Amino acid sequence: MAQVLAEATLQEIKEHLEVVVDSGRGTTFQGSESVVRNLAEPKELRSLIGQIISDDAALADIAARSYYHANNFLKVVLLAGDKNPWKLRLHMWHPQPNASGTITEDIHSHRWDFTTALVVGEYFAQEFKIGPGTEYYHFKYLPIGQGKTFSLEAQGKEELCSVFEAVLPAGTVYHINHEVLHCISRSAGKAAASLVLQQPAEEDFTNVYRTSPAGEQAKTEIEVQRPSVAQLREELEHFLTWLD
Repeated sequence: MAQVLAEATLQEIKEHLEVVVDSGRGTTFQGSESVVRNLAEPKELRSLIGQIISDDAALADIAARSYYHANNFLKVVLLAGDKNPWKLRLHMWHPQPNASGTITEDIHSHRWDFTTALVVGEYFAQEFKIGPGTEYYHFKYLPIGQGKTFSLEAQGKEELCSVFEAVLPAGTVYHINHEVLHCISRSAGKAAASLVLQQPAEEDFTNVYRTSPAGEQAKTEIEVQRPSVAQLREELEHFLTWLD
């Protein structure tokens, strides 16, 4: 596996991931772990990001499908499948020097299974189940796609309890089923980044649980910010400094 991916071109990596997902190997941790771990090696990641930075057409395509996520990170879709709708994503959490303590994202599920390699920094990961515990506002999150907004539809309130928690350092690789409710927390003053292999969607929406309501309406539309080509190039160049 490592020989197939070593210093491969963008097209070679895409073709390899098409085969992995089409064969069904990417749907399990055993099948996707080695692929994601190899791509997350600093040498391979530098090669992948370097090719994108030097390819204006690729950079423009990636900028058009990437955005600054509501959970405080930049979601960069590096590659996307043609035969199967998988995605290879880079998540970047910038240090926030004006904030203090820990930043915790909303608890959520996903529409798809995924495998993640934490490549920079660390974060505190938690998983939850519905049951007696802390009360949250429950929302149905509808995907952005190529549009400019995502929506949160109020579903009432729900109690959740924590069933797993751990500090995950750089080098950790893990797999999460689309039904799992989870969130991460990180230090406000430190950078973090992960490489994610997203499988084809299993659901049409995501469940989101927040400590506060999204607004007065039953359905709230929230505009997303996509990076320009110049911004994305700068972001990726900055990411490379995190690997030094």
